[in-house]
Amino acid sequence: MVIFTTHGNSIKHGYHSTWGHGVPDFYAALSPITSNGNPASMFLYTGNSIQSSKSSSLGASYITPSASFGNAISQGLIGEIGYAYDDLNGGFKYDMSKTVNVVNYRAPTISLTSELSKLDTPLQSRSSSDWKRNFSNVVSTLSKTKKLESSFTLGASSFPVQSFYGSNSDLETNLSDFQAPYLKNGEGGLGINTNYQMGNNRLMLGATTPIMVDNLTGEIVGQRKSLIASLEYGDPSERAVTIMTGITQDKENLLGLTGNDAYSMSGSKSNTTFAAFKAQNKLKNNLTLTGIASLAKTDMTEPSESFINSASNVKSSSVSLIATQKNIMGDDSLQFSVSQPNRVNNGEMSIRLSNLAESDGSISYRNTNINLKPTGRQMVYGLTYRKDLDDGIGFSVKHLLTSNLNHNQDSDLARSSYIGLRYKDLKLGYNINSQDLSKNTELSFNRLF
Repeated sequence: MVIFTTHGNSIKHGYHSTWGHGVPDFYAALSPITSNGNPASMFLYTGNSIQSSKSSSLGASYITPSASFGNAISQGLIGEIGYAYDDLNGGFKYDMSKTVNVVNYRAPTISLTSELSKLDTPLQSRSSSDWKRNFSNVVSTLSKTKKLESSFTLGASSFPVQSFYGSNSDLETNLSDFQAPYLKNGEGGLGINTNYQMGNNRLMLGATTPIMVDNLTGEIVGQRKSLIASLEYGDPSERAVTIMTGITQDKENLLGLTGNDAYSMSGSKSNTTFAAFKAQNKLKNNLTLTGIASLAKTDMTEPSESFINSASNVKSSSVSLIATQKNIMGDDSLQFSVSQPNRVNNGEMSIRLSNLAESDGSISYRNTNINLKPTGRQMVYGLTYRKDLDDGIGFSVKHLLTSNLNHNQDSDLARSSYIGLRYKDLKLGYNINSQDLSKNTELSFNRLF
């Protein structure tokens, strides 16, 4: 007969009627021994020895990819094994692909409030025929003449970035929907900018850097360093082209990818060299064509005390095409768009894989390179129609279809649909989203006295 007894340290020992004490619970002997009985509370070590290295919790150590990487990180770590240690420094294998925090980024959805607010402005007045002039967060103007303007900004993107997304001859299109992660509009610390006018053309140069604005709290404005130049050519009322190029530097993330504890990106720097292109053409039959594309190459330096080594030659791109036709049947507008959000097309990330610690506690490592190309290519298709029937009366409908969400070929199609009506001061809108099965209704009444 075997009797098992449990002691306060959660280790089970056996007693046999013939052989006495010493019969073990073999399952418990092969399981991690932790203070709370939770295997996720085991430890990871990123140094060269268990005795001298800083420990990190297994449960709190993970990589969170951004949408640009899709499922490339989790796919690249399939089959890779690391070692975690319990309270007695016993080593146990763990699946490294499980340390990827797979975020199911939401598909593009339609904002009821935003779409209904567009109904307040008549279609005929929704146009622009000039480059952006009013730049955000200008705190000081150094000089301003007919041709040359130099200014300081705080907490805003540089002039080239602001104008790239803000100079728009088709106000039915929100160009900020097509931003790359290294060009997020509105992100910036202290900036110095120059704008040189050459007839209808402009040459712009801007640089930004993070700056501490409160020594007591340590508050810092901005996270990114940048040096960017752009050339704007043409007449926005007819056809215009913008070419923008530059370099940016982000700390502790790679195109939005972050890490925690043993996979921390602390101390790393990501340097991105990019080129972006925008073209808009207004044809005589009230058709406006817009194209935006970006290409970038990013390299990341090695973080401190992390299983992440570095990343090299990470190439990414985005592309969008929009066509807007006005006055098909009176005051109306029909728009079709197709876009591929920023996607990593190539590149490698080096990961350190720990071997089982030796009897003296020393740890050796081997490196593996992950191919960062995701399995799919997310595409977003949009169709919008708006009609102004009379003064203060109109309606609009919109539909978005997203395939390969998060650049994952196994993702289901995602849909978002909207219909909105306006009758003078009353507006009513309804939309439905397939991803979360949400249904939303908004009713607003606004009368000015």
